[in-house]
Amino acid sequence: MSEQYQEISTFDISYILENPWEKSKGEWLLADNDERQETLKFIQGRLQSTQTEGYSKIWKTTGNEPIAILGAFKAGDKRYETFLICSRHMEAHAMKLSFDMRKILKELSIKYAGCSCGQYAEAHRTDQISWFRFLGFKYKPEGNVGNTRYFEYVSPTK
Repeated sequence: MSEQYQEISTFDISYILENPWEKSKGEWLLADNDERQETLKFIQGRLQSTQTEGYSKIWKTTGNEPIAILGAFKAGDKRYETFLICSRHMEAHAMKLSFDMRKILKELSIKYAGCSCGQYAEAHRTDQISWFRFLGFKYKPEGNVGNTRYFEYVSPTK
């Protein structure tokens, strides 16, 4: 799953962490500079994992400000995990990015038939759960960890 790996800078990640999308504030440690630094290192590690067996993409505004970073990395045999961090610009670009993400998942699922892609999120509101469903993920309560819900995208087998 390494079709697309985009170089994503520390500046890009830091921008998002300092200007988070309201809906994602609860999912990342962002309360103070120490937490943001911890989250920055965590995301950098995840992005490093996408370089060999994964996928990463960044969307930016026309002014070159980061909107969102999507990443997927291999977590096991035929199993991937994904993460998404978004800046305040997501509010204005959510529709376009949602369609892009759904298209990406469909394209990759053809090539990686039989693989699953998991996503942990603090999706407690109906609109968030509906958004995951729109992307093609199914809610899997057996995968929940604490307050974090588990969603999974399973590509059809050939």
